[in-house]
Amino acid sequence: MPQSDTFRRRFLLAAPLAALLAGFAAYGYLHADPPEPLPAAATVTEPRAKYAARIIDGRVAIYRADARYPMEVTDIEVSSLPRADQEALAEGIDLIDEEAIAHLLEDYS
Repeated sequence: MPQSDTFRRRFLLAAPLAALLAGFAAYGYLHADPPEPLPAAATVTEPRAKYAARIIDGRVAIYRADARYPMEVTDIEVSSLPRADQEALAEGIDLIDEEAIAHLLEDYS
């Protein structure tokens, strides 16, 4: 029976120590600094594009977002534009509003 007395003594010494450590851990968890809120700019979503500029038959065309057919096909030949603009048009250029369309067409004219 001496073995069980030794076990009992160790257990009686270890149990309060374990409870103390658990208490410190819980205190630290409950009183930890809250995470910093996101900056206001990070919560603002970008405006969704209403239009897109693409190429159709070698010319610049303006589409409504997710439309299958263009709402306007311009007389601007894509081949007359710089290579970077041609590649951007091939991917499609998102345009937020009519003002963005006007600026794009003015730049390409």
